[in-house]
Amino acid sequence: MNADMRSNFGTRHLLMSILLFAQMVALGCGTEQQEAPAEVAAADSIIHLPAASLASGEVRIETLSEALLADTVVVNGQIQPKPLNVAHVSTRVSGTIQSVQSVIGDHVGKGRVLATLYSPEFFAAEGDYLLAHERAELDGGDVSEFRNVAHSARQRLELLGAGAEDLDRLDRTHEAIPYLPLRSPIAGVVTEVEAGAGRQVPAGTDLFGIVDLREVWAVVDAYERDLGRLHAGQAAMLSATAFPSLAFRGRVVSLEGSIKETTRTLDVRLEVGNPELKLRPGMFVTARIATGSARKAIVIDEAAVQSQGDSKVVYVALTDSTFVTRAVEVRSLGGNRAEILAGLRAGERIASRGGFLLKSQAAKSQLSEE
Repeated sequence: MNADMRSNFGTRHLLMSILLFAQMVALGCGTEQQEAPAEVAAADSIIHLPAASLASGEVRIETLSEALLADTVVVNGQIQPKPLNVAHVSTRVSGTIQSVQSVIGDHVGKGRVLATLYSPEFFAAEGDYLLAHERAELDGGDVSEFRNVAHSARQRLELLGAGAEDLDRLDRTHEAIPYLPLRSPIAGVVTEVEAGAGRQVPAGTDLFGIVDLREVWAVVDAYERDLGRLHAGQAAMLSATAFPSLAFRGRVVSLEGSIKETTRTLDVRLEVGNPELKLRPGMFVTARIATGSARKAIVIDEAAVQSQGDSKVVYVALTDSTFVTRAVEVRSLGGNRAEILAGLRAGERIASRGGFLLKSQAAKSQLSEE
């Protein structure tokens, strides 16, 4: 009886072992079946470039290598005019606007006439100056008194808005005219015009605004966590939403005093060269401020990166005529350069030029297979 029980137990144990082994084999087979589609998908992403396209030289292959990349703090903000580069033209004497020679958007030089003011008060002051000057020249005795009067009359004309050009004309022609030219005190762009022909204006009326944009400020928001890496004097490269392919050089000039409670950011002011006057107040910009440290990174031309749905891809060269699509993570560095964050390794070869052609070829291959 005991022998039969032992025999049955052994048989059951053997059957259970066989069943367990069969399940393990089935699971293993299931795993292989799940991996197979991934291999097929990888094979489908291979692109064969025709010989004619290769001969045209449209595709250029580059071997990736690591290089030292300056560590940067990336911040966003807006362009503002430098306060010292802003000027206003206002009347210093009452009168009527005779004519207007400039409108918003005009580029004007220093001394450019913006408008002409008809002013009896200015006309009377010119007459006083000419009379005092004439008496000083004609008097044969003590002329110092008349010269002092002439000097005071000249100062009054300057206070009323007469420029060197107006006084030179007056000394040369000895003729008073009731028209006072209103000139721009700086070279720049006209941003405000409140003048109109025939308008009567009292002294102190603001008529024009001019901004010199050859150098501007970029006011950017720096997060609290980055403040320890920022200080005045650091170099920066900026890109503007309006001009994504251009890079502008700047430097940090100041960090403001208090953190904004709502955003936990601090205003950082950068001085930016703008010799071609492309940057305008209110434009959105991205600044990359160099912290002074460096790290190894792979940097490629942004032209090598193509959009594929919501992803960014590059084309890795398997041979000189065969490529495979590779999803990557990139960070724009400005100046048509991008850093590879994930997806590529040093030593791999990619199509640095001709990505659009490869993208089109991949689409054609997919359509022909369908």
